[in-house]
Amino acid sequence: MRKPTNKIGPTGKNRHGGLYYRGFKKFIALFFNHYLYRKVYYPNVENILPEGKPQIIISNHQNCLVDAIAVMLAFRGPGRKPYFWARADIFAVSKLIDKYIRFLGLMPAFRMSHEGVDAVGDNDSSFLESRELLADGQSVMLFPEAGHQDKRFLGPFHGGFTTMAFQAAEDTNFEKDIYILPVANHYSNYFGMRREMMVKFGEPISLREYYDLYKEKPRTAMRQVSERFFEVIHSMMLDIRDLGNYDAIDFLRTNYGVKYAAIKNLPYKILPEKLEAEKKMVADLAALDDDKRMFFYNSAAQLKKGLEDTGLKFKDLKRKVSTAQVLFKGLACLVLLPLWIFSLWPHALIYNIPKPFTKRMNDKMFEASFLLGLSVVVTIPLFYLISFFVVWGVLTIYMALIYLALLPLLGLFCWEYTELWDSFKQDLRLWKFQKRTKSAILRGFKQTSETIEDKLWSLFRI
Repeated sequence: MRKPTNKIGPTGKNRHGGLYYRGFKKFIALFFNHYLYRKVYYPNVENILPEGKPQIIISNHQNCLVDAIAVMLAFRGPGRKPYFWARADIFAVSKLIDKYIRFLGLMPAFRMSHEGVDAVGDNDSSFLESRELLADGQSVMLFPEAGHQDKRFLGPFHGGFTTMAFQAAEDTNFEKDIYILPVANHYSNYFGMRREMMVKFGEPISLREYYDLYKEKPRTAMRQVSERFFEVIHSMMLDIRDLGNYDAIDFLRTNYGVKYAAIKNLPYKILPEKLEAEKKMVADLAALDDDKRMFFYNSAAQLKKGLEDTGLKFKDLKRKVSTAQVLFKGLACLVLLPLWIFSLWPHALIYNIPKPFTKRMNDKMFEASFLLGLSVVVTIPLFYLISFFVVWGVLTIYMALIYLALLPLLGLFCWEYTELWDSFKQDLRLWKFQKRTKSAILRGFKQTSETIEDKLWSLFRI
């Protein structure tokens, strides 16, 4: 694997992001906010400090490059360009990706657990650049977990962000306020397109109150700051710490969150509301005595495995499909099939080309990052231009412009048709289970689910 260089991204007059950066950022925002994700929420975005006030942004890390891009897009002022530390092995995937992510403001972070002890010293240039940026009143973002998680929990913090913060304060002879801005990311689903996500900003906090302690006991000051912000981010996100029962807890909050919210009279319509209700639900489950808590976990694990083994989904337990419904949806798929085939060019290629890169990284959490990054930078512009020139050569430039304008809509239709086809197959599967020969299995699942709901009601009703 090619080792990333120590060359840091644009400095000096380019730190604030030029015209090309602003245009490119708008291009990314178009696909990020309206194409890759169905809805993106930015709660408390006003907490981002104005330019001129140095801030270190720290966040939980659950979806690789997407976490950083979401924060980048939240900086909406003209020329605002936050800078990010990112795992060094991303820079080594290819020269194209190396240049692209440096242009976006990313700097390599070498980790002892991945690149080895000898590589940790290569962080010096990134530290130096970050301190210069902070002295210039810019924003630098780090992920204190020093790696992303593949589940909804907060891993232990490493000390890089506290070291940087106090060194930046030292660079100003402790005359400047160095702020830390906590951020929490949350996803309705990590994988695939047309999901929902949220990047939530907490209150920025000045480190000035720790300056005197740092001068006398630097390690104590850094430890206190790290512990404080760990608890802040923990309070902002869904942090499922019982990893031994993680799958059961995640199944419960995903499928019974709406029931819990109704019991507690909590709003549960949009993603930020769901997050708050599910945080309370997970905490209430954890507070139960062992017998009651393990009843929920064991029942959820049993139901989850049964549904997976049969190919059924939890929503199938709440609905019933008729022969007419199955036939109607199948007919819709058949009627729309020619348009779907037409829409496959070039969107099937655009969606599938990034997949070998995720396999190369051997990390499924890179899926959304490469789907967004590689598609927006390479495959969408390339194949859309090819499509434009082919239609122009065969027909007219006016028809080519019309086709070019329709391509994003055709891409969305291609995805939605795939979802419709999957829905048809699921309806057909449920219809078969509703037959007498398999209905006993379905009834057993429903009974387990109803028992869980009854217990939720009896334990958590207001």
